[in-house]
Amino acid sequence: MTFDDFQGVASESAYIKKLSDLHIYHQIATGFWSALDIPKSQRGWKKGLQEKYYFCAAMEKSNSFFIIRDSTELKYAQLIWDICEVSTRISRRNLAQFISQINEGISKKNNGVISIQYMTCLNDGKQFGKEVTHAFFDEVVTTHDEQAYQKFRRQIDELLDELSEYATTEAEIIRLTSNQPDEGYILAPSLMGDFKQRGEIRY
Repeated sequence: MTFDDFQGVASESAYIKKLSDLHIYHQIATGFWSALDIPKSQRGWKKGLQEKYYFCAAMEKSNSFFIIRDSTELKYAQLIWDICEVSTRISRRNLAQFISQINEGISKKNNGVISIQYMTCLNDGKQFGKEVTHAFFDEVVTTHDEQAYQKFRRQIDELLDELSEYATTEAEIIRLTSNQPDEGYILAPSLMGDFKQRGEIRY
């Protein structure tokens, strides 16, 4: 991540004053993108086509900016981005583990099972990201506590390494930026609820 990724402008406003009063001197507009695609036709289901799931950290560059342009604010933004990437990896890992358990000992994979757990696993990642990002702002961004920053940096680096096999793929980025499912698939028109009854977590 570089300064050039932040293409927004911190113009004079009550919002910018509020950020400054809180000692927050940058904004990185991150998001957790996701999609679940299912076979387009009954024939696809009968042929055994599997659902396809996609998770991806995203950044809205035009809404990301610096009030104070320095290396400290940049490293804070980088860590917030990395938290978002870890969140997607947690969702990916949890769903992959569920699929593996369901299909254990079966020669032909079950289709339709991904839809059952998709929202729960999506929310697992989002909950992590939301909680850790809020803690990071409270303990580091608003206080500029270097020791606290180093603690978060170590923890996130450890998780990035631990979850490296679940890193975002180029295929996921292409699917979510193009908003186009693969041939023979459509975006799932509805989703099963979170089994932990958390509703939709906004992150």
